[in-house]
Amino acid sequence: MAVPPEAAPTPRGSTPVPARSWLSRITALVLFSALALGLVVPKIAGAAFFLLALLGLIWLEPGLFRSRMVLAAHEKLLLLAVALFVGVWLAAWAGHGFDAVGRDDVGRILRLLLIIPIYLFLRRVDGIEWAWWWGMAGGAAIAGLYAIGFAIVGEPGQWADRVGGSTNPIYFGGIVLAFSLMLLPRLSDAELPVAARVALAIAMLLGLVASASSGSRGAWLALPPLLLLYVMTLGSRQQRAWRWGVPLAVLAVATLLAASSLVPLGERLVEAGPEVAALLAGESSEGTLGLRWQMWRLSFEALGSHWAWGGGPDAFHVLLDRALEQGRVDPALAGYEHPHNQFLSALLIAGVPGLLSLVLLLGLPVRRFARLWQTGLARTRMLGWCGLAAMTVLFVMCLSESIFQRNAGILWFGLLTAGSSALVQGRRRRELFERPPRRVHTISVTMICRDEADRIAEGLSSVAGWADEIIVLDSGSTDGTPDIAREYTDLVEVTDWPGFGIQKQRALDRATGDWVLSLDADEAVSDELRREIDLVLAREHPHFDGYCLPWSIRAFGGELQFGHWARAPMRLFRRGSASFTDAAVHEKPVFHDAGARIGQLEGPLYHDVFRDREHARRKLGDYARLQAEQRAAEGRRATRIGAALRAAVNFLDNFVLRAAFLDGRPGWIMSRLHARYTWEKYRRLAQRDFSDADGRDA
Repeated sequence: MAVPPEAAPTPRGSTPVPARSWLSRITALVLFSALALGLVVPKIAGAAFFLLALLGLIWLEPGLFRSRMVLAAHEKLLLLAVALFVGVWLAAWAGHGFDAVGRDDVGRILRLLLIIPIYLFLRRVDGIEWAWWWGMAGGAAIAGLYAIGFAIVGEPGQWADRVGGSTNPIYFGGIVLAFSLMLLPRLSDAELPVAARVALAIAMLLGLVASASSGSRGAWLALPPLLLLYVMTLGSRQQRAWRWGVPLAVLAVATLLAASSLVPLGERLVEAGPEVAALLAGESSEGTLGLRWQMWRLSFEALGSHWAWGGGPDAFHVLLDRALEQGRVDPALAGYEHPHNQFLSALLIAGVPGLLSLVLLLGLPVRRFARLWQTGLARTRMLGWCGLAAMTVLFVMCLSESIFQRNAGILWFGLLTAGSSALVQGRRRRELFERPPRRVHTISVTMICRDEADRIAEGLSSVAGWADEIIVLDSGSTDGTPDIAREYTDLVEVTDWPGFGIQKQRALDRATGDWVLSLDADEAVSDELRREIDLVLAREHPHFDGYCLPWSIRAFGGELQFGHWARAPMRLFRRGSASFTDAAVHEKPVFHDAGARIGQLEGPLYHDVFRDREHARRKLGDYARLQAEQRAAEGRRATRIGAALRAAVNFLDNFVLRAAFLDGRPGWIMSRLHARYTWEKYRRLAQRDFSDADGRDA
């Protein structure tokens, strides 16, 4: 029987911290303080960042280095992206001679690594979600009151009439704007009391005022796409008044602030018009946009010879000093330390590897948060919106600021990325297991099999007593497979073998449930996936017509989460909405309606794809023969040299690009086997050899 995730031995670092424990309360207080006070009280955000990292390291030890932590694929990718970005930066520094500028920056860049213990710690701490929501609300409100007080006093500060809080106007304005937008799902949360929602609305309004008072224009470019995203995601599952009313209200407030002469934003937007017009006309401009344009143009000139590997951390300084000596740029640029664009900074420092590592660092969390909208976890999606809003604002800030070359940028990126990612995982765990949902739709499980006596019981036992009916079609087993199947269901039938697609369609035609879950005999449903399916089918009208279920491949002594094989086939769908193709191999259900919507769940579908390595060679050899035959029928051709090249590319694609190396030795073995399968498929096609797989396949 499949072992449910929570029944397995739990390594240290995976055990939840109870909500009422002293550790949970301290963590919540630290997180709340960072968000509520970090924008106006110096050193608070930095102290909280380091304290959370310290708590994480203490709590994770000794499990951090001596036991295997249970992490999902997207979690491993996030931690890899952090380590890769830091590693590429350090490699660029070392590769260009350990210059003094790099030595000054190394401590700052290394702080990004603290995201790892912060995330691993916060993901398991219960009882801190309130600190996240109300910390952001408090931060937005306090920043707004701080900005209003600044305006009342009327005395110019360090940045003239712009409000900078404990950092500077760029980060003060950008982060408080992120807070306001991250609060949108709570504002429309029907489970909150009216008084709490009113308080959140006031906090959001004050946050927008604070951001406008900073005069920071760049971050406001994130507002239109995020409001549109709200309509398409959060709002799509709300009443029409909320769906359109909330973004229109935010847009109206933002427009009033932008047009007001009482806050610096309005004045700076007016100034931007002539600057942009002058730059488009090829004329010079002495404003901040003109200075940025000079730095960007200078950076692009340098990239002509350094785009591949960059010029190291001091590349911009050398470039700017030379341009100042030659009188090619405005002398006002003498105090600038970076080109005020993180993408250009990454290219200048580490070339293409630097840019790619930056894209992964920003893009992988966005991909994770966006995919939550394909699941059935309503409360988790709200926290996912927080992460999506934060990453969008940070991405836009990267267009006009090198955020990883300032302490404030690294601290706030770390807090918002690690915090939102970790809280999503904690909420998902609680949403799945705290309150078991009651399905309102029936579900049929279908399975086809032949000679699977050694493993069919695990798959059937994983759905027995849970599914409303189980239908098994056996195609002539000689090892007693039908008898084992009858221990779990009475709906067992022995038939001929017409091919994978046709046989699965036969099973589907016999199903009577509202929804159908199609399984293979070597698959088993995890307890986590059963709960997630229950959440989907507990809704009167599920949001999607079908759902992809992610494979967790169990082979060669481990679980494989990466590589082309670790995909998510569409297996759960509304009965009557789809039919199986009649392909001899790699069959799949296809919807009758081209407009059908497909979601994706996250609970693992265990797949024992191979019994052992010999079975893997034999099975992949059979697939290679069938695929070669199918391609020949389609008129396709191949060569032996092409077969070898395709196999090499396949190995690199799986092991490196698709990160199968993260699965260790099992990932190496699977990558080699699939490269062999690719070679054999095209070798057979080149030789027109479609005979049964034999010893040569091994």
